Amino acid sequence: EKYYLYDSFAALIQHETRYEYGDAEKQIIASVAPLGKDYQATVREAFEHRWVDVYETEGKRSGGYMASVYGIHPYILMNYHGTMDDVFTLAHEMGHAMHSVLSDKHQPFTYAGYTIFVAEVASTLNEALLLDQLLENAQSADERIVLLQHAIDSIAGTFFTQSMFANYELEAHQLAEAGQPITGEVLGEVYHNLLKSWYDDAIEDEELYQLTWARIPHFFHSPYYVYQYATSFAASSAIFDTMQSATSEEERQEVVSRYHTLLQSGGSDHPMELLKRAGVDLNDSSAVNSVVRRLDALVSQLEKELELT
Repeated sequence: EKYYLYDSFAALIQHETRYEYGDAEKQIIASVAPLGKDYQATVREAFEHRWVDVYETEGKRSGGYMASVYGIHPYILMNYHGTMDDVFTLAHEMGHAMHSVLSDKHQPFTYAGYTIFVAEVASTLNEALLLDQLLENAQSADERIVLLQHAIDSIAGTFFTQSMFANYELEAHQLAEAGQPITGEVLGEVYHNLLKSWYDDAIEDEELYQLTWARIPHFFHSPYYVYQYATSFAASSAIFDTMQSATSEEERQEVVSRYHTLLQSGGSDHPMELLKRAGVDLNDSSAVNSVVRRLDALVSQLEKELELT
């Protein structure tokens, strides 16, 4: 049998759990309990006071987004249909909203805005907390398998693939800076070669892979953007790992306190310095190693679940 890159997106089992919006609210509120009572109370307030535009309506923008307005609470746009992806998107956007709430509360207008480099830390940490909550309350082995595959796919897409995209973007810009002619064929060849170097013989070659670069809007509209998905994910993974591995409640509270300092700091310092305040130094490999450990643990857990089915 041949294994192509697109085969990795196939579901391992056919199972779909529907999450009523009220249930999603409860799960998300419960999931953020490790971040403290005040944090959890504000998330509850967000739901109770309708900070979220929940359902799809005619003429409404698709997707999920958070918009912050200094001086008032943030707003979250959703197009909620009750899927697992919808629940994680809601938790993700709530992470952004809480970042804005805490930044606005502790920073003047000038420094309240934060960079993308730290923004996705808040959102992806909330997703990690939600995963633990949903796994703990899963109603069946099938639901656990779907949750675990979702988490593994998220790491592959947010960390691994975005790192490869960033590598591609750098190589493409280096060609332009060197005065080389840039054509679709050249860009396709660069991407194809990079794909082969990252995956080696783990996947079958496919000519159409060369066109992947053309469907990534960030390459054209937001140069040097995508690498920040990977760095933010590594940072949130390191914070989550440290929080989970704390050997005492005092130690765990210290981790949470440092994380709150990051959220409260907005854009008041260089992003790397802000992350250091949260206990993450991206100059060393510890954050990346936390992603590897998390992926390894999720894969092992998934293998055990599959063996039991």
